[in-house]
Amino acid sequence: MLSPDSNWPIHIEDKQGRHIYLTQERWEHALGHPGMSDSLLKSAIETIRSGQRTQDKFDPNKYKYSQEFHDLPMLYTHFVVVVKFGWKDHPPQANNFVLTAYMIEKW
Repeated sequence: MLSPDSNWPIHIEDKQGRHIYLTQERWEHALGHPGMSDSLLKSAIETIRSGQRTQDKFDPNKYKYSQEFHDLPMLYTHFVVVVKFGWKDHPPQANNFVLTAYMIEKW
């Protein structure tokens, strides 16, 4: 687990200037995926900042950010961060948050 003094939520801006946040609860959820560890938090942030963004086929408000890394554990090649885009409050404010993160093998 991350130290309790970590600054949560973590606010990140993607390469198009969209503001996204990651909560400690969602990061702890992501840590349940195979191979995930706290040391990969920087990879998650970098993936949002500069990764390729793809819209989900079934939910138009959900996007996957993916990026290749050469130093991931085991045989994993890419890091994926799933982000849900939406609105909250009145007047509406962007509410774009990380749902989960995981690693995949891509050849």
